[in-house]
Amino acid sequence: MTPSTKGILTGIPGVPEQDDVNVSRQDIRNNFQAFALRQTQDIDLYEKLLTEGFNLISSALEGIDQIFVDTKFEFGYVTDAAGQEKLIYMDEVGTPDSSRIWDGPAYRDGRVVENSKEGFRQLLLKTFPDPDILLNKNRMDEREALARDNVLPANVFQQVSDTYVGIAEKITGKKLVLSDNPKAEIIQILKDEYDLID
Repeated sequence: MTPSTKGILTGIPGVPEQDDVNVSRQDIRNNFQAFALRQTQDIDLYEKLLTEGFNLISSALEGIDQIFVDTKFEFGYVTDAAGQEKLIYMDEVGTPDSSRIWDGPAYRDGRVVENSKEGFRQLLLKTFPDPDILLNKNRMDEREALARDNVLPANVFQQVSDTYVGIAEKITGKKLVLSDNPKAEIIQILKDEYDLID
C-alpha cells in the first residue's frame, strides 16, 4: 500500500505541496483531517477496503488467467439512504485506466502483455519532443495546446479501444456489443434504471 495525495494539500509537515505525492501512514494518521478523513479509524477501514478490493479483483482475474499487478483506489464519503456517512471506493475501480493487468499466458512465456492505458501513455511520451508537458500538471496550458494542435492517427485510438474491449470481453466472457449511439443509451439507462433523469 502506497498512499498518495489527491490534489495539492498545504500545511502538512513533511508533505510537499504538489499533486500525487506518496505519503506515509503516519503522515495520514498525524493529519487525518487534512487528508479529508473524518476519523483516524477510517485509516484502518480504507486499508481493509483496499486489501479486500485488491484480493477480490485479483482472484476474479486469476480465474480468467490474467494477473492483477497493481492498481489505484480512490476513496470518498457518501451519505446512504439512512443518512449515515460511509467511506467507499470511488472512481474507476479495477479498470485499465487505474490498473495494470498482465496476460497470464504471455507472462509465463516471458513476455509482458499489459491490458492498461500504459501503452497509450508511453506512446504519447515518445511521440512528443518534450514529454514533461504531459507529466507536469503545472504546464496545463501547454498540454491543452499540444492536444489542440496535434492529431494522432486513428489506429492509435483503435489500439486503446482494442485493449479495453479485449479485457472487457475476457472478464465478461462475452463479445462486447458497441452501441451506435452511446450517449443516448447512457441517458436512457440513467433514466430507466436509476431514475436520475426526468
